[in-house]
Amino acid sequence: MNTMTRMTCLVTGTTSGIGFETALIFARSGARVIGVGRDPGRCADAAARIRVEAPDADVCFEAADLSSQAAVRALAARIGDREARLDVLVNNAGLFTLRRVESVDGIEMQLAVNHLAAFLLTRELLPLLAAAPRARVVFVSSGSHFNARVRFHDPGRRLLYSGLAAYGQSKLAVLMTAVELARRLGPGSTIDTFAVDPALVRTDIGRKGGNVFVRRIWDLRARGGISARESAESVAWLAMEPSVAGVTGRYWKERRAVPSSHRSTDPAACRRLWELSSRLCEPTIGRTLSGCAGRSEGFTAA
Repeated sequence: MNTMTRMTCLVTGTTSGIGFETALIFARSGARVIGVGRDPGRCADAAARIRVEAPDADVCFEAADLSSQAAVRALAARIGDREARLDVLVNNAGLFTLRRVESVDGIEMQLAVNHLAAFLLTRELLPLLAAAPRARVVFVSSGSHFNARVRFHDPGRRLLYSGLAAYGQSKLAVLMTAVELARRLGPGSTIDTFAVDPALVRTDIGRKGGNVFVRRIWDLRARGGISARESAESVAWLAMEPSVAGVTGRYWKERRAVPSSHRSTDPAACRRLWELSSRLCEPTIGRTLSGCAGRSEGFTAA
């Protein structure tokens, strides 16, 4: 049964893994799907694969390198020029890198892609989300957030870099953004926010950014994981399930709202992260990545 007819859904990181499977579920449910991927060729291939499995699908893809804030803004502008509203936004795109790499904006790559791209894209698309009768924003986080902390004095982790710690920090930041966005939107908002733990999934994320040793460890761990399709079912459920409407700013796993780390819900820390993220997304910033001073953009505190 088509449950998302006349709805428009945007999913990032859609050329493979959880993102692709989530987009496919939406397409099969009757939604208009906008996929986002970095490589134009892989975008075209993913769109063709969705149409094979869902022949009546209304699907299009946008190519964008989400590590670039200019590209994120351009993507949001293109969608804003074309769409009247957006019903669902799934911030799924993510990466892991063992060694420290900086984006074109001079930001540590995992922070740039896993957190700031989602933060900025969501902020830029809020007018379209607000235009929907009831919209949902799903942030794909991770259980790795439990052992993580945001290094506010050094978010780019220039000192003593650890790829795993940087990944955990980025996924904690994703969750904190979902919590803080819900607070800033307020109880009367028509936009709900969710953070979801996709569980251990048999994808290539742990292989792409590591050395031979890391890839072997990931392969061993991934054997005990679930498929991307199984994970996507939980992600898509948060976008589709009527009973969770209004249950905003929560952390979900296996279709249940579950407790998250105390750091992820600390009000002062969430506000501080929002201000830092806003500052790091200012187009003219010098990218010093030190401290957390700066102004909060886009919302006033609720």
